[in-house]
Amino acid sequence: MDMGKKFAMAAATGALAVAGVAATGGTAYAGTNGQQIVIHDETHRVASIKIDGFDQNGRPAHACLATPGYETRFGGWWWRDSMHFSKWTDRNCGQSGGKWLGSQDEWVPAWMSPDRGDWYYLGIYKNDN
Repeated sequence: MDMGKKFAMAAATGALAVAGVAATGGTAYAGTNGQQIVIHDETHRVASIKIDGFDQNGRPAHACLATPGYETRFGGWWWRDSMHFSKWTDRNCGQSGGKWLGSQDEWVPAWMSPDRGDWYYLGIYKNDN
């Protein structure tokens, strides 16, 4: 194969790879289309949260996530816009007999200045029960 054909083949392969990544939607990047959240549990009673919200593409998303410590980071989960979460005393959102501690409504910005990164802090300051 001559040099021109090799270059054309490499360019075509690169273009297909870029198009494939762009078509998949992927994850958000550094505050541009949703945020990863950090939960600060000031009450030290919450062991898990059940989230109903929206993902980085604006689609409904749901999760039950354990909050084992005062500060819990949920890497790889991207949220935006309105979020409702319920708080539980067990690690799996009431499935093992945990007590419901109430719920919170929060707003997670879809966009933040890139110098702020892509972590959005949510605080739990009180529980209903």
